[in-house]
Amino acid sequence: MNYQAIKRQLPALLIGIVVGVGMFLLGQNSIPLDKPNEAEIGFAQDMSVHHQQAIEMSFLVREKTDDQEIRGFAFDIINTQANQRGMMLGWLDLWQQPLSTTKTPMMWMMDDMSSMDHSQMTKDFTSGAYMPGMATSDEMQTLVEASGTDAEQLFLELMIRHHKGGVMMADGVIKRSENETVTRLAQTMVNGQQAEIDYMNELLTNY
Repeated sequence: MNYQAIKRQLPALLIGIVVGVGMFLLGQNSIPLDKPNEAEIGFAQDMSVHHQQAIEMSFLVREKTDDQEIRGFAFDIINTQANQRGMMLGWLDLWQQPLSTTKTPMMWMMDDMSSMDHSQMTKDFTSGAYMPGMATSDEMQTLVEASGTDAEQLFLELMIRHHKGGVMMADGVIKRSENETVTRLAQTMVNGQQAEIDYMNELLTNY
């Protein structure tokens, strides 16, 4: 089975997770009620898509390995990023904004991007990927076809790059938002994903 066929089977499960989490969070005063700026809207839209792929990769590797450490780590990513994605989709719903961008992804970061930021974005962008850090369709298909330790290693390599892109995006909205709810979630992403990058680099030493 190819990646696109597998991808079509995931939305029902993922929607259930996201809707459940999102409804819970709506009751937890987690919604930034101030009128959002362009960066906050773009971040919520783009990071939701970014998280979706991380969840897909984590489901895939859990099916391909018996390594309990990798399986447990992938499960943590699924839970954390589904939770965060639910929050961001909840924001977009209340802001009455589309759940995905109608523009070129990442345009919200282009307004006042420094040369250093632009260099980092270019470095983390893989030709054919939707956004910096994300895997291409070919890379996802390779993960579908891999098994055992090959799948584990590829998952870790792709997820490290994925997290680096996510950290860059979260840093980007922190610089462009004064909404405490938005910046708090973004800082949580920076802290969590950077710690996971360090952890994955340690795991890679086993391969």
